Amino acid sequence: MNDGGPAFPAPEGSLYAGMTLRQWYAGMALQGLLASETESYDYPKTSTMTRYQRAAGEAFCMADAMLQQEATP
Repeated sequence: MNDGGPAFPAPEGSLYAGMTLRQWYAGMALQGLLASETESYDYPKTSTMTRYQRAAGEAFCMADAMLQQEATP
């Protein structure tokens, strides 16, 4: 899976690897999803997942789409 590499590269020799671009994109998408007043995630309402689990899944779907779009010429 393409994670986009490091979002904020750590200094060389650092033990901290930092977050991936995929994680950063997902975090940004999650902010928008949770801030919206309507819940329109692509999961059935009968799902046992919580609103936050559904939002997290949708955020990573959005992040994957952004990474795929970047790779498309």
